Amino acid sequence: MFLLQKLSSSLRLADVRIALYDIGEEFAVAIYHAMHVVYLFTKTDIMTTLIPNTAFGIVAAGDFHPGRMLQRLTWVWVHCLQFCVSNQSIDTSEDKKNHPWRPISSGQISWPAARYLRWMLLVLSLSLSASWGAFTPSFTLSLATIAYNELGLSKKWFTRNALNAIGYTSFCVGATNAAHAMPAFQKSQRARLLDVHRNRSAGASSLAIHVVNALIIMTTIQAQDFKDVEGDAAIGRETLPILYPDASRVVTAALIPIWSVLVTRLWTMDGVLSVSTVLVGCAAGLSFIVGPRTRASDERSYKLYNVRWSSSYIR
Repeated sequence: MFLLQKLSSSLRLADVRIALYDIGEEFAVAIYHAMHVVYLFTKTDIMTTLIPNTAFGIVAAGDFHPGRMLQRLTWVWVHCLQFCVSNQSIDTSEDKKNHPWRPISSGQISWPAARYLRWMLLVLSLSLSASWGAFTPSFTLSLATIAYNELGLSKKWFTRNALNAIGYTSFCVGATNAAHAMPAFQKSQRARLLDVHRNRSAGASSLAIHVVNALIIMTTIQAQDFKDVEGDAAIGRETLPILYPDASRVVTAALIPIWSVLVTRLWTMDGVLSVSTVLVGCAAGLSFIVGPRTRASDERSYKLYNVRWSSSYIR
């Protein structure tokens, strides 16, 4: 009898261990799936939004502390994810043509779940920004996201370009501010006065940088639309490449090198950096008018465009 009870107890313990193992395995699979879905939402924006804007924030703040660099990266990624989930859950017909591997188009997340996630990310973005000193750019970026996606203003080329300019500028400002600074009461009076002086002297320069960046985006962001012509046309979006297929390529090809030259003058770059910035700008511009006009070619051109834009952060 004792042996039977002991055997029964061992079997129950084994069942518990198996059950716990199964639960742990299911939890691990669920976590992996969630991370994979989140990655797919932002996959195409890693090189075009996440890295350039994080780099801008780090360089503009002049702060290379690992913890605060991670804060800036996190801020940009959360807001990028908010925009991507909002954008990809509005009309899935575009992604079925242009990006069939994205989470909603591929069935890895349902549309209602994606919409719920979209609004939860809005709350997370604003809450995180309020505690990290970047509420204003977060609020502005969130409004621009709603206007761009939910209100459908991305379907007209002018409002599309303007909202892109507002969005990218908000990313840059937020990435610069999104890190804890030492509270003022912990600093000496002299240190606080020095901060005021530095902030005043840097304010005009910072404003000029953001204004120029906004103008660059406003006049050249159609570079991202050449690769998506088929999908954009399917949902009735009026981008410059759809309305003026040849003229938009020529104008974009001309403006990118022109802005590259102006940036080297405005930022007073050294000789080597100036030459490299202009050369990359010329290469990016020419790529839109030289060679085959295929989706793959336009994707490469857009990546080169982002390399050129990112290079202006190094001064």
